[in-house]
Amino acid sequence: MAVVIPLRSAVDIESFMSEYYAAWGGKDEDHIMSYYADNVTIQIPGSLMQGKSAVLEQFVRPFIAAFPGNTHFVKNIVFARDVAVIEFTFKAEHKGPFAGRAATQLPIELPGCGVYEYDSARRQISGARIYFDVGTLLKQIIDQRQPHLKTEQEAAPATDTVAIAAPMEHLDLGTVIAVSQAVSGEMVL
Repeated sequence: MAVVIPLRSAVDIESFMSEYYAAWGGKDEDHIMSYYADNVTIQIPGSLMQGKSAVLEQFVRPFIAAFPGNTHFVKNIVFARDVAVIEFTFKAEHKGPFAGRAATQLPIELPGCGVYEYDSARRQISGARIYFDVGTLLKQIIDQRQPHLKTEQEAAPATDTVAIAAPMEHLDLGTVIAVSQAVSGEMVL
């Protein structure tokens, strides 16, 4: 059994989160899953997963199958004791089926943000809320599969009608306030 060295410093935490995101660039499910606690809870827009098996089946496996070799470009990391907020850009090529859509072999790029709770002693993520717009991801896939539709829409004359969009998944305000309060005292950039 490997010796686990607790996360004690800002450098340790930043390194841990960078390693976690780098693991997503491969196809090794076990390696990615090693970053999660057994009782992990992950929430992404429209989905709540509890436990490692749910995270594997509903989150990890579909993403690494559809977007193998994906990259998360970390823009900002803000953290406090046992919580990290990370702003990233997800970049990949759509090489496998995703949400019922066949592979396009074309690039995908999507901004996102993750709020991660982690167990410092065990070096594992115990909970996460990962915010990115799955609707935008699917729109990129559809637009790439049907570029003629995009061209036709761009060529259509503008009208004076006003469209009101239905609200997408929003950040949980309570979480944002709690994280803001937690990091305001111990902010590390």
